[in-house]
Amino acid sequence: MENKKWAPSKEENLGVITSVYEFIKDELSELQKTTGCPDSFIYDFIGKIQNEWHPKSCQSIVRNKKRKN
Repeated sequence: MENKKWAPSKEENLGVITSVYEFIKDELSELQKTTGCPDSFIYDFIGKIQNEWHPKSCQSIVRNKKRKN
């Protein structure tokens, strides 16, 4: 478990974080355009991905153990 609160630097925020944010939005727009799915599907889809990154999820625990080794 992570005890420290992490915050991105200004450079990270303006660089890679903004870039990834825009990339994800573009990909979701493309998914919606290709499939014709409603916003509610995109919302639920993002929620499933979000759950995989919850600190207590199995996926998160495995990722953190791999980083430590």
